Amino acid sequence: MKITNVETYLLDVPLKQKAITDSQTRLESVEFVAVRIDTSEGISGWGFNWNYTKGSRAVQAIIDDTYAPVLKGKDPLLHKALMNELHYTNHFIGQVGITRVAACAVNFALWDIRLKSVGLPLWRYLGPVKDKVKAYNTDGGWLQTTTDELVHDMTALIDRGFDAVKMKLGLPDPREDYERVKQVRKAIPPEVKLMVDVNTVWDLKTAMVWGRRLEEFDIYWLEEPMNPFNKSDHAKLAHALDVPIAVGETIYTKYDFREYIEAGAVDIVQADATKLSGIDEWLDVAALARCHDLEVIPHTNVQQKLHVQLAAASSNVPMVECCYESISDIWEDPIKVVNGYYTLPEEPGLGCKLTDYVLKKYRIG
Repeated sequence: MKITNVETYLLDVPLKQKAITDSQTRLESVEFVAVRIDTSEGISGWGFNWNYTKGSRAVQAIIDDTYAPVLKGKDPLLHKALMNELHYTNHFIGQVGITRVAACAVNFALWDIRLKSVGLPLWRYLGPVKDKVKAYNTDGGWLQTTTDELVHDMTALIDRGFDAVKMKLGLPDPREDYERVKQVRKAIPPEVKLMVDVNTVWDLKTAMVWGRRLEEFDIYWLEEPMNPFNKSDHAKLAHALDVPIAVGETIYTKYDFREYIEAGAVDIVQADATKLSGIDEWLDVAALARCHDLEVIPHTNVQQKLHVQLAAASSNVPMVECCYESISDIWEDPIKVVNGYYTLPEEPGLGCKLTDYVLKKYRIG
């Protein structure tokens, strides 16, 4: 089997709900770079990566100009060798950032070809440890809502069958965050897990003071409290607080995860395959966390179908985030949540192809 063609699609897909906000971002649409890799055997593999700000045209250019010429004519089943070759094309333009985002999309497409060639979905190919995966929901906890709206939205998620929910923090005055958490905790059953996410905007002093205050509400984890590049401050915070510290959404290599873990700076590892270089590196991080008896709970926005399959094949992944539900139908055969659990796909392949309608309707250029 040989790779005969590589084609990319740049897309801007609007949310169907009103704009949502966290401490960093106001989101109205999601950018995608989709990549299709065709082969001499008639199997096409689909990969993607995404961005909730603009700038993905640079990712598309890396694939078109740098990666596609390397891929053409090669055996796609030798995907690890190909990924290694792509990695070493980037010495002068960086090996993280847009080059890694692009390499990840290629990695997914190569995996899709491999899985289709053997007629299996990812979770069955890897070897499952469970046949359904617990979901927790973030879609009720955005910052733009009033406290009353927040309480309503969070309780509505529980009524749908979720027993773990997450809300955003990071308002200019942390006392407002505290009051919002207080009202939510009062409104939901005590057995429901409540997580909070700061999206990196606190400094160490703020995280120390308000992290301790939040402990009274039985917080399941405090997510991304500070700048993710400051591992030493995360270690100080993790050692000082009882509430578990979760990081990973903005950590981009297995080596950074290793340093976080060795420093005792993380309790919940939120590895995201779309922020790493793809499935292989995600599996490395999950294995590393397992060696330290740490849970992996992937950061997920639009990539639920991917992470749910990885979770099903990983013993230390107890649940996966449910988010951006309003655009779940952009995918062919979208994954569903039933009574708080994801049902696993059975179609061969990775299952991460955007619908033809989306590829046509929202394509840029």
